Amino acid sequence: MRAGTGLKGEEIPIGARILSTVDCFDAMATDRQYRKALPLDKVIQEVVSEAGVSFDPKIVDILRRRYVELERLALSSLGEGEELKSPAPYKVERGEKPAAGFESTASRSGGQRDFLASIASAQQEAQTLFELGQGLGSSLSLDETLSLVSVKLRKLIPYDAFVTYVLKGDMLVPEFVSGDNFRVFSSLTIPVGEGLCGWVAQNAKAIINGNPMVEPGYADDPKRTVELKSALAIPLEGLKGLVGVLALYQIEPDAFAKDHVRVLQAITAKVALSIENALKFRLAENSATTDYLTGLPNARSLFMHLDQELARCKRENSTVAVMVCDLNGFKQINDSYGHLEGDKTLKIFARLVRDVCREYDYVARMGGDEFVVIAPNITPAAVKEKAVLLNSLAQQAGQQVCGKNLLSLSMGTAFYPQDGVDAERLLAEADRKMYSVKQQHHAQTDPVVAAAQLAQAPVQPTL
Repeated sequence: MRAGTGLKGEEIPIGARILSTVDCFDAMATDRQYRKALPLDKVIQEVVSEAGVSFDPKIVDILRRRYVELERLALSSLGEGEELKSPAPYKVERGEKPAAGFESTASRSGGQRDFLASIASAQQEAQTLFELGQGLGSSLSLDETLSLVSVKLRKLIPYDAFVTYVLKGDMLVPEFVSGDNFRVFSSLTIPVGEGLCGWVAQNAKAIINGNPMVEPGYADDPKRTVELKSALAIPLEGLKGLVGVLALYQIEPDAFAKDHVRVLQAITAKVALSIENALKFRLAENSATTDYLTGLPNARSLFMHLDQELARCKRENSTVAVMVCDLNGFKQINDSYGHLEGDKTLKIFARLVRDVCREYDYVARMGGDEFVVIAPNITPAAVKEKAVLLNSLAQQAGQQVCGKNLLSLSMGTAFYPQDGVDAERLLAEADRKMYSVKQQHHAQTDPVVAAAQLAQAPVQPTL
């Protein structure tokens, strides 16, 4: 009997010998995707055959004599509608060498019951960690993943508050919070290197029974409802470095033990990987509907929202205006000042438009220098005022970047239902009216175009 670290026989810690035996027994006695559970009698025969080879003969002998009783003990802890609860924690005291604790514990009055309970506890820990490992990665939702971790961990480590901080830049931001002082922890942002979790993030080391009061902003927050006195925080390191910090808090001082650190260390790699995958999925999901440059919804998101808005209008018999806006003179900024300055101009204009629109208006970037505003229940008179305002914002964006009045705005508007009843028709009509305004703008600013249109009827701007 030899451990992977080079230990053999009684050099191997008693807890490890118990866990390896029980874990093998449980694996064979549990249903798997590729086979059904083996009968208990068959399982014990297999375990006995490995006594002295893979497992401690003393532990195998006790398990052989008591496996039926242990199974019944585990099942009896299940009440109707209840989950298997963690028994009280047990600590195996060792003497000068690991084997000393084994014999002295078994020989005391009641010691055999304690020993059997420790086996049941080890079996439950192995089962819970297995279930947690199976569950991680089954969902790309970060909330679902961290919720699973919080529920499963509670069976093994008592805690009053659970927080998972995710690293964003040089700050730890709470991504998932449950338990006491929910509002306080949800509002914390912890700089790396500061406080308890900031130290864990900076040094990539766990802290056991730290003081929660040292977290920046925690002690002075009036929303605290419970005084938490101990914390267990452990770094979450993914494939590319630190992902975040997982922290458990207790109202009792010195509530956490080294065994609790061991349990967390057994799962942190998988938790960190699950968080990395969930964050990548969230980024991909957002980029599918968000314009990378301005942060506004993109064309795909625009069509989806407009379809939903039109469905609402049909139900409520209400109206909506679709305003298509195009920046005049934007090409001149790109040609004269470069594309980086052009991108900066678009970002400034997008922010200004978003700031002046109503909360329930929808602003999107259609592409290039073309933007769309969806405004429910707005009057034609208000649209004309909006056109004047948006034109002034375009001029302001150009002035901020170039110091010159190079930009202006052409805008066309289509109303539901008079101009169309579907998204494509409304956008096409607003686009047509926008180009009509744009042609008039070119005629006024380009003398060659103006001369060519002298013989034609003037084009009036249409909203």
